[in-house]
Amino acid sequence: MCKLGHYGNCDPETKDQKYCIFHKPNKNEEEAREFWRKFLEMFKHRRENIFVGELGKEIERLVFEDVVNCRGFVFPKIPRGVNFSFKYAVFKKESIFANAIFEDVAHFSGSCFKKSADFSEATFESDANFYGASFGTTLKEITGLTGAIFVNTIFKVMQISKMLLLKLLTLLRLLLRKMLNLT
Repeated sequence: MCKLGHYGNCDPETKDQKYCIFHKPNKNEEEAREFWRKFLEMFKHRRENIFVGELGKEIERLVFEDVVNCRGFVFPKIPRGVNFSFKYAVFKKESIFANAIFEDVAHFSGSCFKKSADFSEATFESDANFYGASFGTTLKEITGLTGAIFVNTIFKVMQISKMLLLKLLTLLRLLLRKMLNLT
C-alpha cells in the first residue's frame, strides 16, 4: 500500500506498491515518463493554442477544467520527448500542490490559477518560476523558494497566508540588497 495513500490521490494501478507512481521519490527516466503520462490521464485537461506576445509566437497550453489534487506528489524532471509543461497552464478550479516535491525546475510562468492555489508545505528542490503567473482567490504557503522568480506576477488573491507574505517580503528584501550590493 502506498505510504501516502491517506492523501486519497494515488494511481490506481500502482497504489499497492510501497509508493504509487505519483508519490514515489527519485524516479528513473522510465518511471518519470509513466508519471507524466498518468498525470495527464488522471487530471482531465484540454490543450489550446494561444499567442504569447512577449515570446512573439503561438504556444500550446494545458487547461485543467476540474480540481487538480497533487497533494504529496513527487514531480520528476520532464524527460525529453514528453509533451508537458505548466507554463501558461490554466487551473479553472482548485489546485492543490500541498506537500508536493518538485525535484527539478518548476515552470509555472504565465500560469493562471482561477481559484485557490495551495502550495502549503510544497518543496522546490530547484528553481521555481512564477513569472507572469496570476492567482485568483486564495494562495497558501510556499516553502523552499530560494530560487523563486515572481516578476510580473499578479496576486489578485482575497486571502494570502501571513507566513507566505512574510516569505515573499523576505525574498524581495534579499533581491533588493543583492541589486544594491548591500549584502
